[in-house]
Amino acid sequence: MTLALLLIPLGSALLMALLRETGAQRLLMITSTLATFVLALGLPGDPGVSWEWIPGFGATFSLDPSGAGGVLVLAASLMLIPTGIYASIRIEDRRGPLLALLLAMQAGLNGIFLAKDLITFYIFWEATLIPSLLLLGIWGGDKRRQAVLKYLVYAVAGSFVMLIAILALKPLSGAASYHVADLLAVTPGLPATTQVWLFLGFTLAFAVKLPLLPVHSWLIDFHEQNHPSGVADVAGTLYKVGGFGFFAWALPLLPAGAVVVGPWLLALSAITALYAGAVAVQQTNLKRLLAYTSLSHMGVIGVGLFGLELAGLNGAMYLLVAQMISTGGLFLLSGMLHERGKSFELDRYGGLARSAPALAGVFLLLLFASIGVPGLSNFPGEFLSLLGGFLANPWWAALATLSVVASAVVAVNLFQRLFQGKEGGPSWELRALELVLLAPVLAGVLWLGVTPAPQLDRIEFQSRVTVASLTRAAASDAIPAARGSLPGRER
Repeated sequence: MTLALLLIPLGSALLMALLRETGAQRLLMITSTLATFVLALGLPGDPGVSWEWIPGFGATFSLDPSGAGGVLVLAASLMLIPTGIYASIRIEDRRGPLLALLLAMQAGLNGIFLAKDLITFYIFWEATLIPSLLLLGIWGGDKRRQAVLKYLVYAVAGSFVMLIAILALKPLSGAASYHVADLLAVTPGLPATTQVWLFLGFTLAFAVKLPLLPVHSWLIDFHEQNHPSGVADVAGTLYKVGGFGFFAWALPLLPAGAVVVGPWLLALSAITALYAGAVAVQQTNLKRLLAYTSLSHMGVIGVGLFGLELAGLNGAMYLLVAQMISTGGLFLLSGMLHERGKSFELDRYGGLARSAPALAGVFLLLLFASIGVPGLSNFPGEFLSLLGGFLANPWWAALATLSVVASAVVAVNLFQRLFQGKEGGPSWELRALELVLLAPVLAGVLWLGVTPAPQLDRIEFQSRVTVASLTRAAASDAIPAARGSLPGRER
């Protein structure tokens, strides 16, 4: 079952590239995304797969749905159902290749989330960059080339440094292989100073894909220049995998490095959350506004991660799952709005609630989810992330909490500009098919908000291993010396 989560979307992507008939393309997209989602529902308890891949190098092809990865696969597969179907309806220019890239992206994401071998993880990490670049470079806006170049520079630079850290990890630690179990058995015993430098190598790559200040600017151009339908933006929202990289690999494998570098990243995350929230208030372009809102969420996720507490780790992964659905849904709605008004400028709209009450209601529900209203998807993760931050450092956590206030201001301002005031155009009500497509998004928002316990239990299974490793590292006498190894600090 686990392997099928890669084979179905990947095989469908190859077949999609060959199809020319619109009906066949749409049927394949519906079948593939629904089948992947059904398989994702059955992941708990599946044993996964593992076999030797590169003899003599220590690389195994290992996939395991336990922990946070299985929850992320479930959320991503849920969002690809409406996204893929909407793309098959909305996109006319080179529809088949675009749908194939979306399916290839899904296969790559599933590989990232399920990989239990560090080399396997890295290959999926790099492979998934290709469809995201092509979606932007081929179907993007007038300034897509600049956006692609910026994104490529950030991503490749970070990945190159991470590759060096990965290749150094096994020989330095003496691990039997790159499988997570073999690495966990020995890498926490590395000298603390060595762990700090290796952790910094992972940090550059993961911070870009989280993202955090100051390596965040690619994100805004990425969303602004992507295809106006919003489908590539949803894929980009699912691809914010830096937080998962920290959670699944850097923190548990290099706990002493995390203990030393974590407080700095906690501060940076809090600043990112508040900065992005404050800048979002000033935006007049809907896509840029949603991009900054998403960046603010990533900052809160970072606060949960780098507080290095159980509650925060659980909350960070849960918020990552929740924002896939809430932010992805808002990007889909932005594409539907653009189809009607041919613009993302907020001044183009106004008073839509009178003629499009369903559009206003769905938009408001997703906005409520995005700002963390209790009972909806983002609240449990946001609350636990900030709680973990307060347990670690109340001052930085308090700063991050101000981003919640900024998010509320953004939501109120956005809703007023789009749906209140003088009506700026004809009736732009959601069509029946659009409401059907948005139904899984709304169900996901309610499901994650009302019943968080089952998914939090799956995440906590993995978090406890990390916390135990971090606790041992924090008690080590080598930590003070390792702090002196940071750039700009004396030993």
